[in-house]
Amino acid sequence: MNRLFLVMMLFGGFAATCFGTDKVSSDQKGRIEDNINLPFANDDAVLGRWTSVDFVDMPGQFNSARRHFGDDLYMKELKFLPGGKTSALLGTKKGVETSTVLTWTKGVVIHSGDKTAAKYEIKKIGDKEYLFLEWKSGDYTIRHMKPKYYVLKK
Repeated sequence: MNRLFLVMMLFGGFAATCFGTDKVSSDQKGRIEDNINLPFANDDAVLGRWTSVDFVDMPGQFNSARRHFGDDLYMKELKFLPGGKTSALLGTKKGVETSTVLTWTKGVVIHSGDKTAAKYEIKKIGDKEYLFLEWKSGDYTIRHMKPKYYVLKK
């Protein structure tokens, strides 16, 4: 077995343990792949339109009085639809585009292409509900970094 691949496999397992993911494997290039074979479980609390308000390193860093992230947010909104379907508005070089590549089950947003299962949690802060969503981009799947969090408001 290639020594670099072995190191990547070991590091991937370590990263998954530390970051609380349900990683099942690393592919031949050492990319993290989460277990995305999850049964659907409904979550009435998440249904509806959520608008992105911030992007933070950890949920505890969020402050509803001031935004932490200084740039434009890539994910503009995420709609959780019945039956595990979604609709996301994403900012691209061409403008804002709609994506339906994501699905969901209670507590998790699944990206079948990237093979990621990003956990979400809803918290009430003051009189508003916020959704904290792990953002499992290439920083997570390729670089094995801890995911950051999108903060969305209902």
